[in-house]
Amino acid sequence: MSQRQLAMVINLDKCIGCQTCTVACSTHRLNHPGTEMLRYIWCETKPGEGWPKGWMELGRKVPDRVRDYGGTWNFNWEEVYTSPVGAKYLHPVTKETGEPVKWGPIWEEDQGAGEWPNGYFFYMPRLCNHCTDAPCIAVCQDHFARGGGMPSSQGNGHKNSLHKREADGIVTIDPGSCDECGLCAAECPYKIPMENIVAGTYEMCDFCAGRVENQYAPVCAKSCPARGMYFGYLDDKESFVAKLVNEYKVALPLRPDFNTGPNVYYIPPFIRPTTFAADNKPTGQADIPVDLLRKYFGPGLDQAMVTLKEHRARAERGEKSELMDLLIIYKWSDAFTPFKVEAPTEPIEQGVEAGKQGVEAGEGRQS
Repeated sequence: MSQRQLAMVINLDKCIGCQTCTVACSTHRLNHPGTEMLRYIWCETKPGEGWPKGWMELGRKVPDRVRDYGGTWNFNWEEVYTSPVGAKYLHPVTKETGEPVKWGPIWEEDQGAGEWPNGYFFYMPRLCNHCTDAPCIAVCQDHFARGGGMPSSQGNGHKNSLHKREADGIVTIDPGSCDECGLCAAECPYKIPMENIVAGTYEMCDFCAGRVENQYAPVCAKSCPARGMYFGYLDDKESFVAKLVNEYKVALPLRPDFNTGPNVYYIPPFIRPTTFAADNKPTGQADIPVDLLRKYFGPGLDQAMVTLKEHRARAERGEKSELMDLLIIYKWSDAFTPFKVEAPTEPIEQGVEAGKQGVEAGEGRQS
């Protein structure tokens, strides 16, 4: 277990599904070969199947590159650019099969459930949870103990490719020793690690480790236009993250029944439209079924909803509520203490090469 643990909180009531976090991450992080179909963070529309397709029900197996991820998309750029205006339009084709695309990371965007007038949906960004009891690390270490890993990593002190950093609890992958066995993807119940077949390694979010080491907040969180993301240390009692998770207990882990100790937390959507009865009169009941939210966020949901509604009522009566102030985020930078949100003046190494350097520099810090 690491000495300290960084965590992220995402307020689902504020998430508007704009994919700014996805684009910011892709621009800053997915800028090396083989990342065309990779994502380190993406925003799903719930209650859809998500990405990879049906990830909550996949069990201990590696998602299929085409069926579950949707494959690598190629677009007919040449055909469109060389045709008369309006004659041809862009459409994606799966590189692996040559067939039209049938799935992708935001395939179900804005598609909800329920029947009129009681339809509903909400957005949920997903990324690596940097779990306290990360099963990907355990299975990778077992793989190395059995002789796995790249030949160059054998006999030189490498115990595995996946590591949980002692100083901050970030889980990283060392691309130099990864042999693409896929066991991490199979063992991860959230199906986060993804294969980069060009680089010959698995990759995933590392909380922007290079930025963190230079005291900058992850690019996804600091780019959120809705001020819906928080980042900080769980043991820092003054951080917004610690207050939302530990003090008010309104930020909940995704699928806590997976028993991995995830460190990305979600404030469940609680300011919702009412449903309507057969006579079109409002029922006063929220549109999202509470059983669905319990499925995602576990038994802590009910008390979290009580707390959120109670503090909102206080604010409506003109009473002071620190919790509502935390959710509003009057001063944007406060949500990332002790990290900076302004743009760095010098380039910060990110991506696969930065991952190599980070592991090499931190060999003595692994847990």
